[in-house]
Amino acid sequence: MSPDMRINAGKYKGRKIASVDSGDYRPTTGIIKKCLFDMIGEDITDSRFLDLFCGTGPVGIEALSRGSGFVAFLDSDHSRTWTLEKNLDKLGIDRDSIKVITNDFADGLQKLMDQEYSFDLIYIDPPYNSISPGRILGAIVQSRVLEKSGLIIYEAGRNEVKELLGETPSELYPLKERVHGGTALVFFRWRDEEIRDMMQ
Repeated sequence: MSPDMRINAGKYKGRKIASVDSGDYRPTTGIIKKCLFDMIGEDITDSRFLDLFCGTGPVGIEALSRGSGFVAFLDSDHSRTWTLEKNLDKLGIDRDSIKVITNDFADGLQKLMDQEYSFDLIYIDPPYNSISPGRILGAIVQSRVLEKSGLIIYEAGRNEVKELLGETPSELYPLKERVHGGTALVFFRWRDEEIRDMMQ
């Protein structure tokens, strides 16, 4: 059990959730989770939230605990999503408020698009220095699963922010950035012209 695998606030505050011991899995820490949800604020209430590269679900479950109306969890690793399912069952979370997908991120986003899902908040926490941020953000742009007024929050290593910003698709713009130790949270929105195109 990771010391940070505990829900910080809300309906399930203080409850523990299981993690997995994997060399390339680096769960979001409790401090970063607190920073994230402090920045999101009341926007979490009744939101539709996508936890991309969700692992065993600490961020998405925290979103549900704090009042998100629906959370989709997406990860390519079967052992992680199996543990996630156990965590969801342990907490007694209503299955109508969640969707779990075990798939590559690009294929998973395609599935969500095909099933006409859309999200107010998309949280991205890929393994550091593994997948090009341009590929990930580009797949989100292509899928159009982000609502017109939605936010993308990308967790990256502090030393990866320059690459992240350099690979940001032209359809998105960086709204703000928060650095805590060696970790950065970068927020993105659609550019205004993209929103206009989506409304036509």
